[in-house]
Amino acid sequence: MHLEIIFQLFLIITLGYIVGSIKIKGFSLDISAILIVALVAGHFGVRLPEEFKYFGLAIFIYSVGLQSGPGFFETIRNKGLKLNIIAACLVGTIFLEIMIISKMLGYTKDVQAGLFTGVMTNAPALAASLEANSSPSISVIFGLIYPFCIVLTILYPKIIPGLLKVDMKEEKRKYEESVRQRYPSIATKNFRITNENFKNQHITKSEVQEMTNTIIERIESEYQIEDTEMDHTMHFGDIVRVTGTKDQMEKVKVILGEEVSDSVTFHDNLKVLRLLVTTKKVVGKKISELKELTAVGASISKVRRAGIDINPTPNLTLMLGDKLYITVPEKFEKRVTNFIGNNLLNFPAGDFLPISMGILIGMSIGFIPLNIPGFGYFKLSFVGGILITALVLGRIGRTGKLVWQLSPHSTSLMKTLGQLIFMATIGTNAGAYLLQSINTLGFTSIYVALGTLLITYSAFTFVMFKMLKYNVLDILGVFSGSMTSTPALSMATEVCDSGRPSVAYAAVYPFALIITIFLAQVIL
Repeated sequence: MHLEIIFQLFLIITLGYIVGSIKIKGFSLDISAILIVALVAGHFGVRLPEEFKYFGLAIFIYSVGLQSGPGFFETIRNKGLKLNIIAACLVGTIFLEIMIISKMLGYTKDVQAGLFTGVMTNAPALAASLEANSSPSISVIFGLIYPFCIVLTILYPKIIPGLLKVDMKEEKRKYEESVRQRYPSIATKNFRITNENFKNQHITKSEVQEMTNTIIERIESEYQIEDTEMDHTMHFGDIVRVTGTKDQMEKVKVILGEEVSDSVTFHDNLKVLRLLVTTKKVVGKKISELKELTAVGASISKVRRAGIDINPTPNLTLMLGDKLYITVPEKFEKRVTNFIGNNLLNFPAGDFLPISMGILIGMSIGFIPLNIPGFGYFKLSFVGGILITALVLGRIGRTGKLVWQLSPHSTSLMKTLGQLIFMATIGTNAGAYLLQSINTLGFTSIYVALGTLLITYSAFTFVMFKMLKYNVLDILGVFSGSMTSTPALSMATEVCDSGRPSVAYAAVYPFALIITIFLAQVIL
C-alpha cells in the first residue's frame, strides 16, 4: 500500500510535467499542470497522505524565503522602496476587489481565499490559506481559475506597448541612458605617472585609492616591488593599472598623469584570477576581513553578483556564488584559489544540518503565541514562522561555521521538489470536490478573476506611466514581480529585449510575496 502511494505521487508528477511541457503558441502550463492532473486524479479516488503536504510545504516555503532574504531587506532600505509601495498597492487593490465582489456574490471565506490566491497565481499564498483552513474549495477554485489568470498575466506584457502607444526601442534607449548616468560602468585602464610633482616626492598606492575610490591592480616600475607589500610607493614614470568608473578615472588622470595603451606588459609576476566563492570560511565575511588575501598581496578589483558588477568596498559582504576578480602574485595563485574555493563541487548543497535547523527554528517560532494589544493572541503559523526565519537566515548568510545560504542550483531544486509534492497532495485531496465546486460556482469565478486582473492592470499601468512617469521597462518588471510570475517576466524581457524588467522584478518580488501570503491568511 505504501509503495502504491509513492508510485501514485511520481505518476502525478510525471504526467503533470508532460502536460505542462505542451506549448500552444508559446504558452504552457508548466509546473501548475501538476495541480490540474492531481485534481483529476483526486476526482477518480486517488489520495495522497496529508503529511506529504506539510513536508513539501516546509521545504518549499523555506527555499522561497532563503532565496528572497537578501533581496527583501536590501530593497526595503534602498530606492526600491518606491517600487515596493506600488507593488503593495497593486496586490492590496486586487485583494479589496476580490473581497467586495465576493461579498456581493455571497462567496464563503474559503472560496474568497481560492479566488485571491488563484488570481495572484501564487502557490505559497495557497499553502498559507490551506494551513489556516483545510477546506478543499480553496484548492479547487485555485486550480479552476489559475490557468486563465496565468495566461492573462503572461500575455499582458505584450499588450502594454500598444495600450500606452509607445516605441519599445525608444523606451529601451531612454532607460540605458539613465543607467549610464546613475550607475557608471566599471573599466580597467593603464596610466603613466607623469605628474611633475612626483619627481621630488612619492605617493603610495593606498593614497591614490583613497583619493579616487579606485582599485590599483598592478604596477610596472623600474624599482623593485615586493609582491607581498600591500602599500607600494609609486614613482615618477611608473605605469599603473586601475579599475574604476569613468569619473574616477578622470581623477586618476589629474593626480597621476596620462593614460597609456592597454597592451602594456607588466613584469610584476601578478595574475588576474576569476574565482567563484564556494568555501564556507569566505561566505558572510566582509572584504576587509579577508586577511588571508592581504597577507599574500592579493586584492579584489571587482565582484560580480547575479549578473551585476559591484564595486569591492571594504564593507561589502561576500555571498555564496559571488565571482571575484582578484589580482594575486603568481606564486600564491594556488593558495588564493583554494581559499576562495572556485569549485562547484564545494557548494554546501549536501549540508542538510543548516536546512533542518532552519526549518525547526521556523516551525518553533510559528507555534509561539504572540499577544498583540487590542487583537489578542496571534501565531505566525507553520508557513509564517518558516518564511520569516528563512528570510532572516538568507540575509545573515552564516552564523559561525554554519552557512545558511545554499547555491542557486540547490535552492531551486529544493523549491521545485517541495512545490511538486505540495501541489500533488493538495490536488488529490481536493479533487473529490471538483465537480461539486464547479456545479455550485459555475464559471462566475473565472469571470470575476479575469475582470479583476484586467481592471487593476489597466489602472496601474496608466498611473505608473502617465502620473508617476515610470519607464515602460520598469512597469513590466513591477507587474511581473507583484504577481510573483516568472513566466510573465520572461515575456516582459522578450518584449523589450532588455534585462531591466528583471531588476524591477527582483526589487519587488520578495515584498510582494510576503504581502500576498499575509493577505491570504487575513481572509480566513
